[in-house]
Parts: sequence; structure tokens; C-alpha cells
Amino acid sequence: MLDIDQSERENRYADMPIGAPGPDEEWVVLHTRPRAEKKLCAHFERDGMPMYLPLRRKEHRYGGRRRAFWSPLFPGYVFGVFPAKMVPSLRNNQYVANVLRVLHQGEFVHQLRQLQLALRAGDMVEVMPYLEKGKPVRIIAGPLKGVEGIVENVGRRTKVVISIEMIQKSVFTEVDSANIEMV
Repeated sequence: MLDIDQSERENRYADMPIGAPGPDEEWVVLHTRPRAEKKLCAHFERDGMPMYLPLRRKEHRYGGRRRAFWSPLFPGYVFGVFPAKMVPSLRNNQYVANVLRVLHQGEFVHQLRQLQLALRAGDMVEVMPYLEKGKPVRIIAGPLKGVEGIVENVGRRTKVVISIEMIQKSVFTEVDSANIEMV
């Protein structure tokens, strides 16, 4: 038997229309206190300010029962459009830990739209570490588990360079990006 948690209704936070902010408005990223993402969305929704909270469906098994619920795709982060004059006061909210201002509004809106399209398509979306060329990483799964190196090429199969500085030699290995974490 599959129980659908009441948070099924809270998936509405993932359906916010993503668009360019109006004049005197800006997109901001709100870093929330632990497990406060949905509470923060409900708080601002009561004030007439829609929030965007990307969610993914999860299932847990408790004995013979399965329970499905919606969980934040990026725990601790909620996105919203606010009047620019209101942004400094957002930290005063009990659910907000920090306010991150978005410098490139157009690029940010484009990225959120792409994410929303992927989530609406219904394919399984998994969060992976943000990999950037030149950054140190550790392999966390597979036969190379524990190996540390530097990201050389980012793609489906990411190249990780392992260097022996004393002899100025390096080797690289290809690893699935999902099996890498930042050091």
C-alpha cells in the first residue's frame, strides 16, 4: 500500500512561473534554516509572494508500508522574486539563514527555467556536485574510491588528473561525474 503524504499538495511550490523580475524587483536565493524550506514558502505565500522550491518525489518503506513524499531537490535553498527595497529585511524572517543576491538575473532565470522543464518532464533528476575544471575532487564510489585528483574535463565521464609533483608526472582517469565529490 502506498500512502501519499500531505506534502503531495505542497508540490505547488515547484510550479511557480519562472520569469524575468519586474521593475524594482529581483530574484534572490534564500538559504533556509534546516528543514524549513516548505515553511518559508508557506510564510511568503500568505503574504502573496510566490516562491520556487524545486522538489523531487521520494519513497520510504516503513515495515510493509510505503510512503511517498516531496523533498527539496536542493535542501536549504528556496528561490523568490522580491521588491529590491525588501531584500535587506529578508534576513529577519525566522526561517531564513542567509540571503544570496543574484548578480546575473537573466542567466539565473534561464537556468531555473531549464531546471523546471527537466523536472516537469518527469525523468529522474539527481543532484550531483558542481564540477569545475582545476578544482580538487575525491572519487567516492567504484574501484577508485578514495582517490583524489584535479578535475581536467567535465562531462558525462569526467577526467580526473592524478599528479606526482616530485617527478612532475600526471595520469588521468575517467570517472562518472556522480561518483565525485569536491575536496
